[in-house]
Amino acid sequence: MLTLRYKITREDYINYYTYVTWDAPENLQKRRKYFLKHLGIIVLFTGMFYFTGLFDRSSIFAFLVIAFILLTTLVSMTGIRSSINKQAQTLSDDPYNSSIFLPTVLTASDTGILLQDELTETNCKWQAFVKKQENKDYYFLFFNALQAIVIPKRVFRNTAEKSQFDKLLSQFISLEAEVGSIKES
Repeated sequence: MLTLRYKITREDYINYYTYVTWDAPENLQKRRKYFLKHLGIIVLFTGMFYFTGLFDRSSIFAFLVIAFILLTTLVSMTGIRSSINKQAQTLSDDPYNSSIFLPTVLTASDTGILLQDELTETNCKWQAFVKKQENKDYYFLFFNALQAIVIPKRVFRNTAEKSQFDKLLSQFISLEAEVGSIKES
């Protein structure tokens, strides 16, 4: 049995939200489509300007038009992550979501994971987890497509605790949850 005491911070929630909606490996196709769409817009506008004879004017004007198109597309392409972060900040500032940030006691054992805070007690059997993901800072244990237990790796007091948790995960997380996260990577 392993007991961890921690509190999800606003930054943790923003990192979770950004990971799930944009950075996760299964979102690679979504990211590619987004970028291809924006590159297509560059090609479309450049083609329109070329075929309308707009580039036949001075070369300075043509340069300014192309620079404007590239700049607006670049801002749009790089702004998506910032937009997702702002959505997460808005959600984390909502008073109805304040329970996300309560101090939590997580107890992991052979039977599953028990989460306790001052308002709730949630007992998840290992079979409840449909997907496990991990990055360098967090474990995400999904018990449905939208909700996950977020476990910051900083909460482990030492490598022995982290190793014990990794052992529980490898021993009890279903093959489907493991394979699903590998297959989507």
